[in-house]
Amino acid sequence: MKDEFLTLFKASKALVTYIDEKNVFDKASAGGCSGMDYHLSDAFYDLIVNTRNAIKDVESGPKDSYTDGEASLRLFETAKALATHVEKERAFDKVNDMGPVGIETYQSEAFIEVIKNTNKALQEVENGLKVSE
Repeated sequence: MKDEFLTLFKASKALVTYIDEKNVFDKASAGGCSGMDYHLSDAFYDLIVNTRNAIKDVESGPKDSYTDGEASLRLFETAKALATHVEKERAFDKVNDMGPVGIETYQSEAFIEVIKNTNKALQEVENGLKVSE
């Protein structure tokens, strides 16, 4: 596996692990009785599952250059879609209860760092793909 794909593999795995372990959501709605309901949209859930499956394919797949390349490209595509969704939908891992004013959802510094690392790895792969064209 090329260095840039290895970096992407590690960054993608870190992003999915963070989302799973830190309860990252992309939607918040009134849950009744002044409560809030934080959840994953179907699109976000599907992107997480697709990226997780691509990671597993890279980990356990055949290591010949043809199939390894296919798995790596699939990981690039799924990780890019996931990272784009996280940015576009402002997925969050922190909530600030502002009392009667409402709530504020936001990204922690740790989550922002994981997102930056993933985006940087995606850019490195994209640059490498452009050079090889």
